[in-house]
Amino acid sequence: MTIENNAVSRSPVYGVDRVTIWLDRPASEAEFEALCEHCTCLTVTNDQPKFQANRKCKLDLFQPTRKCLRMAKEILRAETNADLTYVELARDVTLPNKARMALLIAFLGSVKVRGQRSLFVQCKGTFYCGKRAESGGRDGSVLAVYADKASKINNARPDADAMECFHVELRLSGKDALNKHGIRTLQDLIVFNHKQFWKKSLKFYALPRSKTKLGRLLAACSGGRADASDTAYLKRANRWLAKHSLDGPLVLHNALKATPELEHYLAPTDWNDLMKSIKK
Repeated sequence: MTIENNAVSRSPVYGVDRVTIWLDRPASEAEFEALCEHCTCLTVTNDQPKFQANRKCKLDLFQPTRKCLRMAKEILRAETNADLTYVELARDVTLPNKARMALLIAFLGSVKVRGQRSLFVQCKGTFYCGKRAESGGRDGSVLAVYADKASKINNARPDADAMECFHVELRLSGKDALNKHGIRTLQDLIVFNHKQFWKKSLKFYALPRSKTKLGRLLAACSGGRADASDTAYLKRANRWLAKHSLDGPLVLHNALKATPELEHYLAPTDWNDLMKSIKK
């Protein structure tokens, strides 16, 4: 499924944003020329990492379609050992600016990334959850979220004036992280259930609409007074919201890391509720 240029799609588009495959033999770009019509870009790097005698060539595919992945599998065949070491799984929603920014704020204000100990940070308009730098010990799973670029998923190739999208991707590095989600071979990626993956990877919660009620819950979490005034509860909530906001929006994942007990008091929600909220 692809998005036509300048089209609006409230339905998520799923796909692979990038995949890195190591081959046990040298290769050339000419060998993979047929794939160029089915991905936005590909690179072939003949190199042998230190202490990796079975790795001779790195193939990177950007925004490949399922057909591209099937063709790559056919080109490599069984006689080539192809190790998947890095995959970016993405979900895009193309929306007008106001709705897109509303979705970004709603997402950050209600999401908790399963199994992620790191906090969200913001860099050049993108929000990251997880350590990215290899030199600093990159996490096996890193979530990236932005709302200021057009969708390229599934070889979309947008024009320069194409409408931008809300983009969320999970970057999986290393075999352990990939195996955790059932990705061991190209075939696993070809038949991958993206909807189920996103449902399992993220949790969503709804905060109370009343700041006073939120303040009461926060007080209960910290053993505060149960008979404080509404004004005191309101101030507590405002301090908590400000403390866990990142360049504007509240980041619930960070807030729950600091106040884990609050999660037990919050009502679970889901992606569909997020989409409904931006229509109001």
